[in-house]
Parts: sequence; structure tokens; C-alpha cells
Amino acid sequence: MLYVKFKIEETEKLNDFQKLYNHLIAVRQPDFDFEDEVPEFDWNNMSEKEMEEAFKKIDEASDEDALELKRYKKVIPEYATSFFKKYFKVDNEKLGDLGIQQVTSIFNYLEFGFEVDFNKMELKDKNGIIEFSTGNFPFGGLERFFITLKAFNLVPTQCFDGFSINDIQWQSNFEFDFIELKDETAIYLKKFRG
Repeated sequence: MLYVKFKIEETEKLNDFQKLYNHLIAVRQPDFDFEDEVPEFDWNNMSEKEMEEAFKKIDEASDEDALELKRYKKVIPEYATSFFKKYFKVDNEKLGDLGIQQVTSIFNYLEFGFEVDFNKMELKDKNGIIEFSTGNFPFGGLERFFITLKAFNLVPTQCFDGFSINDIQWQSNFEFDFIELKDETAIYLKKFRG
């Protein structure tokens, strides 16, 4: 079982993260379908102007980027968006001519690129743990999930990435180092081999 342990720095932002977490669980369900964004129209009783408006709404409902942005705004508060903008500014400077990442790309990663199933989230005092599983490696990586947690003032402190247990030492808001815990890893892996 993969996991990320984190420290809760602001409990009020934890509620906002819980909303995102619930969304991420929902989109991973086999029968999940995004809300139908196209309203019903009474075509027989519409004026030409009303029909033009209806066609505009239909076009908007088929715009995947607009729909993703709408979902993003439902579950990502403005303070987290500000944090993501700062992260991508640093990340884009590293990328240079390779391209520019946008804030909504982290949401696409969370919904589709982070190929994990969230098993549970437990909270105790000022700490928490999120356990998840995956059927494949690589599974989208952990860095952007760490950044997502940090955007909600939940600071990742330790993780099991599928290979080893690591303490996470933050160098800045966006940069961290792993300190591998070999003894803890051996004990943890032994639980699954027995």
C-alpha cells in the first residue's frame, strides 16, 4: 500500500482539501460520469434568439477545456490556485524552451494522470495519512500530489512510493529531498510478503 503522511498546518484548509479528495475518489469509480452540462431545450417554442443562445450553451458544454476549468473551480480554492501559479512559475523556468505548464494541468494530472485508487485518509491531531494503491508503475509520480497537498497547507512528511519509505525534507515550498529509511522499508515490505 502506497502512502503519504502529512502535517496539517491549517485545519480550516483541510475541509477544502477533503472536497477535492472526495472528487478524486468519485472520478475513479467505474460508473462515474461527469455531469451532463447540456440543459434540455423546448425547441418547438423557442425564438430565433433563444435558439442562438441554446446553440451557444451546447457549444460550451462540448468544450472539454471549459468543462475542466468549471470542475477545477468547484474544488480548488483561490489560495490553492495562487500556490499552483507560483509552483508553475518556478517549474516553467526550469522547462525553458520545452514548454509552459498551466495551472489547470495539475488538475488534469489529479483526475487522470495520477493513476491510483485512493483507499483511505486518516486524520489524527495535526497529522494525516492518505493510503492509495495502483496496478501499474509508473503511476503518475508523487511530486505534483505533494505540491497539491502543500497548496492546502498539508505538508508531506513521509511516503512509501512503492519501493522505499522516505522522509521528505522540504528545501523550499516546491523543492524537497527524500531520505530513504532502509530499516523501516524492510519492516514495512515484510508485512506484505508474509
